[in-house]
Amino acid sequence: MDKTHEIMQKVRRIGLRARRLAVTSFAGEYRSGFRGQGLDFDDFREYTPGDDPRFIDWKVTARTGTPYVRKFHEEREQVLLMAVDVSSSMHYAGPGSEDTKLEYAAQIAAVLSYSAALNGDKAGLLLYGSGKRLYLPPAKGTQQCLRIVREILIAPGGSDDSFEHLAEEILRTQHKRAMLVIMSDFLYPADKPATGQLAFRHDLIPIRVNDAVELNLPEAGMVDLMDPETGHQVRIDLGNPALRDTHAKALRSHYAEWDHLFNQLGVDHLPLRTDEDYLPPMRRLFKRRSRLIVR
Repeated sequence: MDKTHEIMQKVRRIGLRARRLAVTSFAGEYRSGFRGQGLDFDDFREYTPGDDPRFIDWKVTARTGTPYVRKFHEEREQVLLMAVDVSSSMHYAGPGSEDTKLEYAAQIAAVLSYSAALNGDKAGLLLYGSGKRLYLPPAKGTQQCLRIVREILIAPGGSDDSFEHLAEEILRTQHKRAMLVIMSDFLYPADKPATGQLAFRHDLIPIRVNDAVELNLPEAGMVDLMDPETGHQVRIDLGNPALRDTHAKALRSHYAEWDHLFNQLGVDHLPLRTDEDYLPPMRRLFKRRSRLIVR
C-alpha cells in the first residue's frame, strides 16, 4: 500500500474514533478542565457563604464595610495548545505493542482537539524533537483536528530537544494563556526554570507516554539494543536480573525527579502506557480540575 494512502487511512481512523469519544465520553471533562483562565472582570457583588475567598475585593470591602467579591464572565473562546515530542524515542513500539508512543500521543491529541472543536475553542500544535519544529497556530474546526493528527503521524524522528528550548518556543509563539498539553516520554533532564515559566504563563498539563517494555525490560537473553536517537548499538544480556533491576531503578529515579518538580509547581500531570486505555485516566484527571469562576 502507498505510504501516503496508509497514513491518510490511519488519520481518518483515528479522527473518527476521536470524534466519537469526544462526543460521548470526554467533551464535558475537557470543558471543566480549563482552570482559572478565560475570565474577564464583570462587576462586584456582596459576598455570600460558599464564595471563594480569593475573589474578595478588599478595597471595596474596606470602603463599604461589607465583604464584596469580584464577578467574572467567561471568554467564549479558549485555546488548547499541544506540544508533542516527535524525537526518535517516541517512534518506539515494544514487542506486542499495537502503537508507537507517537501514535498513542496522536490519538490523545485527536480526542483533545475534537473536544476543543465541539466547544468552539481553538486547537494548535507544536512539534519538537525532530531538529526542526513545526508550529500550527491555534484554529477552530474539524479540519484543524485532522491536520494535527496527520502532522504528528508523519513527523520524522530526531534527537531530544532541550526542555528550555521548547519553553522558549512556546513563550515566543503563544502569547494568550492556553491549556498547554505537553506529550512526551520525558527522557530529557528535568528543568525547573523552564517548567516554572510555562506553568506561570499557561495552564500546563504534562502527559508522559511510555511503552511497557522500556519501563521493565523483558528477560530475553542476549540482545542487540540501539539508541534510536544516536544510532549507538550495544549487546547486553537481558537474562541478567541485576541489569534489568538497575535499568528499572534508574528510570524510576529519573521520572521521580520530573514528578517531584510537577508536584512542587502544583502542575497536574499524567503518566500513561501505550498498553493501557488512555481515556479513563484522562477523564479522572480532568474531573479533578475545575474552573475558578465566581457566579
